[in-house]
Amino acid sequence: MHRSGIAIVLLALLAETAAGGAWPRKAGSGYVQLGFSTIGYDKVYDDAAVKVPAPGTVRDNVLQLFAEYGLTDDFTVGVAVPFGMLSAQDYVNPFLHSFVPPEPADVSHSGIGDLVATARLAILRQGGSVLSAGVVFGFPTGDTTNTDGLWLGDGDFSVAPRLLYGLSLYPLPAYLSADLGYNIRGAGYSDEVFGNLEAGYAFLESRLWAIVQLSVQKSTRQEPSRDIPAARLGLYNNNREFVAITPKLLYKLGGGLGFVVSYATATSGRNVAGGAVLAGSVFYEF
Repeated sequence: MHRSGIAIVLLALLAETAAGGAWPRKAGSGYVQLGFSTIGYDKVYDDAAVKVPAPGTVRDNVLQLFAEYGLTDDFTVGVAVPFGMLSAQDYVNPFLHSFVPPEPADVSHSGIGDLVATARLAILRQGGSVLSAGVVFGFPTGDTTNTDGLWLGDGDFSVAPRLLYGLSLYPLPAYLSADLGYNIRGAGYSDEVFGNLEAGYAFLESRLWAIVQLSVQKSTRQEPSRDIPAARLGLYNNNREFVAITPKLLYKLGGGLGFVVSYATATSGRNVAGGAVLAGSVFYEF
């Protein structure tokens, strides 16, 4: 959960919603999801949590493939492969020094982002509840050499252990879930504490789920925030913090097929993009 701010974080959370959150998959069962998110903005939250103009109008699109598999009834592993498509219109690099002011330009960059591997192990089951221990590994596979600042990754390897709790409210068609984690980062980034609270209620014989999620990320601020082109564009700054609310709808079509749509907005933030994220995905369970 360390990649491009809210857009990528949202896709990871969408994957977990349909994948069952704290509940591991049964041995031999699996799940595949193809998701897309988009966010457009011309302002960013700075280090003082104030919205300031970005040096261009940014569009951050992410296509992500997520898959997981139950190795045993208690142990599930997964992988996420994002493909980022970034663009900035009317962009002037604020770090380009020239005697003649450069003309605003339209720039773009696309490619594979930072890969993520996940694992979770059920450590306690009681009634309709489960407590799991998990870990998220982030790999620096996204390009960080773009001189305009349109980075596709952070450039660091990270390990984020976490605890996940899920509670079925049966006989009500509803559930509650929560998770709390600590992201251990490298390459000069501060560690991060993150957590999520989620509630879901089913309609139409449990085919349609209405879900709302509260997501929080706080930085330990061990390292200073960065003043680099990527940071000015709301991408991959250090000490990123946000509080976001995400309503979602999940619909199961039958035969293992389904889809999720969501709209995420940050109620506050630091060193992240200042816009709302629209996302959707299709999934298949087997």
